[in-house]
Formats: sequence, C-alpha cells, structure tokens
Amino acid sequence: MPEDTPRGVRDFSPAEAISLRYITGVVEEVFKRFGFYPLETPAIENISTLNAKDQYSEEQQKEIFTMKDEQTGLRYDFTVPLARYVASNKDISLPFKRYQIGNAWRRDEPQRMRYREFMQADVDVVGSAEPDSDAEVIAATALAIEETGIRDYAVLVSSRELLRQVILGFGVPADKEAQAVRIIDKLQKIKRDEALAQLSELAKGQDAERLLGFMEQEGSNEEMLQKIAANIEGSKALVERMQELLKLLGSYRLNGKVVFDMTLARGFDYYTGFVWEFAVEENGRRSLSIGGGGRYDGLIGIYSKRATPATGSSLGISRMFEILNGASKKTYAKVFVAYIGQQNRDYALNAATEMRGNGIYVDLNTSSKNISKQLEYAGSLDIPNVLIVGDQERQANKVKLRNMQTGEEGLITLQEAIEKLK
Repeated sequence: MPEDTPRGVRDFSPAEAISLRYITGVVEEVFKRFGFYPLETPAIENISTLNAKDQYSEEQQKEIFTMKDEQTGLRYDFTVPLARYVASNKDISLPFKRYQIGNAWRRDEPQRMRYREFMQADVDVVGSAEPDSDAEVIAATALAIEETGIRDYAVLVSSRELLRQVILGFGVPADKEAQAVRIIDKLQKIKRDEALAQLSELAKGQDAERLLGFMEQEGSNEEMLQKIAANIEGSKALVERMQELLKLLGSYRLNGKVVFDMTLARGFDYYTGFVWEFAVEENGRRSLSIGGGGRYDGLIGIYSKRATPATGSSLGISRMFEILNGASKKTYAKVFVAYIGQQNRDYALNAATEMRGNGIYVDLNTSSKNISKQLEYAGSLDIPNVLIVGDQERQANKVKLRNMQTGEEGLITLQEAIEKLK
C-alpha cells in the first residue's frame, strides 16, 4: 500500500505544477518590471541566524524545522535570509531592491490553505526610509496579484506607530502596549466580549471600552484619519505620513480598493511603521489573506549592528494557487508527433527535432502504441495538434497536421507545419 505524504505537505500533479509555474512567472515578470532583481539564498540557515528575529516573537522558534545534530534549520521566510545577506555584504548599493520566489517551511499546525511547506514570493526595498519605497512594494505586489487573474481584492493599510499612539492615548501603559496590539490584531477573529476582557486586563475598564469603541468606528480613509488627529494627542505627523502613503498609492491606479484599517497590526513585533495586507472576499467578507508586509527598520540591525531602514511584501503563491482553482493545462506541448510503424520513427524524430529547434513545444511518441492509442494519449493531455507520419507522408517528404479541436487535417511540408504552429 503506497504511503501518504507527511502532514502539512502536498504533491502537485503535472497540470497543477504548470499552473503554479504560470503564477510564479507572472509574479516575477511584474517584479522585474518594477526594477527589482533576484536574490537566491539557501534553504538552510544557521539556527543563530533564524533565532535572531526571536527577540521580537516568542512563537517563531517553535516553527523552525531544525536539522538533527546540527545548529541549522530550514528557513521559515525570506526576510531573515535577506537581513543576513545585507548585513554580510556591506558594499551593496542602496536602495537594494530584491525579490525572491521559492519554498519556506514552518512547523505549525496544518490548516485549510496553510501548509508546513509552502511557496511564497517576496519583494523588498532596503536602505530607504521614505514612504515612496513602501508604496512601491505595495503596488508591485498588488499588480502581481491582478495579473495572475485575482481582480477582487483589497489592500488594507495601517501603521504600527499610529496604532501605538492610539493605544497609549487610551490609557494602556507603555509596557503593555505590545500585548494590546496583539489583541487588536485579532478583533476580526474573536468575540467583542473576549477582546474587551483581555483589554481590561491591560487598562482600566472604562479606558478599555473607549479604546475598543474607537477601534470599531467606520468611515472613509480620510474620516478615520481625521478622527485620530482630533482625538489622539501627538498623532498629527503620523496621520500626515499615512495620508502621504495613501496619496502615493492612488498614483499607481490599482484595481483593488485601498482601505485604511487601524486594527491591522500584522502580528509580528518587528514591524516599526506601515503595515498592510492583501485580502480577498470569502463568503461575502474580506477575510482571506493572500499576502502582506510592512516596514521593519530595526530588523537588519540585529545582524549588522547598523540601523538600516527596510520595507517589504510577501505573497502566498500556494494560497493564490488554491484561489485560482489550480490546474488549467496538462502539458506545455503544443503538438504531439505520432508515427505509424518503426520504419517511420527516424523521420518522425527528425520532424520533432526541427520543430523544437524553432521554439515549438513538442511531445514525441516513444512507445510501441498503435496510431489510435497515440491519438488517445494526445487527447488525454489536451494537446491541440498532432503531427502524423506514416509511409505515405515519409515518401512524399511531407507530414499530416491534425487540429484536435476541429478534426481538420492536411498534408503539408514540415516547414509549412512549423509556420502554422509558430
């Protein structure tokens, strides 16, 4: 009896793998269009490197797959390898605009659309503290989402600095601010009474109620920002900075709606400024995240002891694959070369070689199946054309090209077939 895959990982059939590669190809093309360049880092990092970020997150260490008897582990994201690389290469030109696409691993509990091995795509700008760089990575990621075919999405934008100011403004002590951020970040997932009870442990009951009520307000982006400016002392400069980011994003003419959501905190404590999330609708609610990111100006300094501003986005390629309903085509081949009888094998092979040399994707019969079985094989893979070679075709120095959708076929020269297929 064949064994199943381990929990939290999965196989991708050839058809699914083609779709997965299509998505990554589209995403990479968009990143290149924005002037980002690739960086490849190893899947294995030193535990000391992976744990450096742990001073921000107590949970991260539990998610690392460690190598037995070695002080190494599998990467759980691309931000840590980027930070390590930048810290180790002090001569790189800044701003450093890189992207990376590949697999990462997390040892957490598998859930729907949440795997232990997953593919993601990251895009980052290191060395710029300006909101222009935040807008650039947000826009590049949003456009990549659009061009894969996901049109109905929203960009939820917030600011950890602004959220911190609001929390302190409602009486939460500075030493409990991080706990309050985590509670507020879960407001969409937990009941109001539960959130209020947790906040009341950090601030006086009346202050906790006022804070929660303030967070629950609704309105346009500008209305919400004006409420913060009017009610939270010392927030004016941060509100203006958020307004600047929203204005910059407007210039990119994104298809998705940009929404200021002050409850968004993105969980990780290493975020220092703007944070964002890309959400798609599920059951009538913008509840399914397919990516996100933020500004992390303090992270690279952990590795280099040198303050370096940075901002970046991450896209869940595996999750996008699920949303786009997976497989679309079963093979890359545009034509299948079939032949009748071993005496025509070399002629068929020569035809396949000629077409491949002209950039045409060709599948070639390599079995002893009869012609009807060969055509059945081509049909099972939805190959749109079949080039048939028999004694008649070889003796006339021609080929028979059949359109598998219409059934039309004709006896033509190989060069004419190449021109048609190109």
